[in-house]
Amino acid sequence: MTTFKEINLQVGSRLQMTLQRAKQQIYYTELIGYSDGEYIIIKIPFENGLSVQMQVDELVTFRILAGVDVFTLACRIKTIFRAPHFYMHLSYPTDIKSIALRGAVRAKVNLPVQVNGVAEAGIITDISVTGAAITTDTTLGELNTEILISFNFPIKPTDQNARIDTSATIRSIQELPSKKKDSPSRITHGISFHDVDPTSQVMLLNLVYESMNRL
Repeated sequence: MTTFKEINLQVGSRLQMTLQRAKQQIYYTELIGYSDGEYIIIKIPFENGLSVQMQVDELVTFRILAGVDVFTLACRIKTIFRAPHFYMHLSYPTDIKSIALRGAVRAKVNLPVQVNGVAEAGIITDISVTGAAITTDTTLGELNTEILISFNFPIKPTDQNARIDTSATIRSIQELPSKKKDSPSRITHGISFHDVDPTSQVMLLNLVYESMNRL
């Protein structure tokens, strides 16, 4: 069984945190540190400029992307330290589950995407933590062209809205045969993301992970 120490998280690693309440709530925070076998320390997340209200002994779960693996683990809040530093100690996790998230694993989606400032320039039809496929009526550029993309998607199970803004490179271009006679053909572009910030990486991870759970 994997231990928390073996995950080898660095200080500042981004974590997706879920509060197990009547309605699950998802937040993003970061690791401050840990004492092996005793506790972990994280920042208290903020929402709308205010620290999220939590209670000692409340159960929280985390989803973590480390390398090519997704780890899920549960902790209980031990101590809460508010202003001016806003951090808390949690119980040291012992029951850690993991799943390999290989680059080939992609989520089937239908997400309008903005490309180079043009709204709804195409549709993202599948996505991974490293790239996506965009279907359009016209080409977005030549191979190895860099583009800027933006898109939104809901984070399960709360349906909170997530937005990704990043640059990407066109890696492949393929013309798709038309499904109906006399209708124009469409073009699919394989793109690879770069410069994705840590919080966006975790949100993409959540999207792909939820898709894998539906398989």
